[in-house]
Amino acid sequence: MSDESLTDWRRTFNRFVGIAAAVTGVLIVLSSFLFVTDPFMWYLTVAVGLVVAVLGFAYGMFPFLTSQRRYYALRHEVEAFIDLVRDLNKAATAHGKGEDFDRVKAAMHEAVERMADAAGREGKL
Repeated sequence: MSDESLTDWRRTFNRFVGIAAAVTGVLIVLSSFLFVTDPFMWYLTVAVGLVVAVLGFAYGMFPFLTSQRRYYALRHEVEAFIDLVRDLNKAATAHGKGEDFDRVKAAMHEAVERMADAAGREGKL
């Protein structure tokens, strides 16, 4: 199975499972009003439906099957570069374009070279 089909499956699953679980939970609660006459079973089905609905909403907010990352080294370098962008802005606004600004700018050029080296390299750091 190719990586693209795995990615497509995960994306489709993550897109619809939260909504499907929430709708299923709501349908369980609503159907308990129509079809269940025993009070104990009614409370039980309402509780189950609410749990399913809450789990659906929670999964929609915090999906746990989302890790599709393969290029960890590049991701690490990009995150470091974003930190350098913040440092560059601080240096530019605090002291103007002086020594600190030039130091961060040089570090950014080095970071771009590291990103080029890390591009295409799969696996953990």
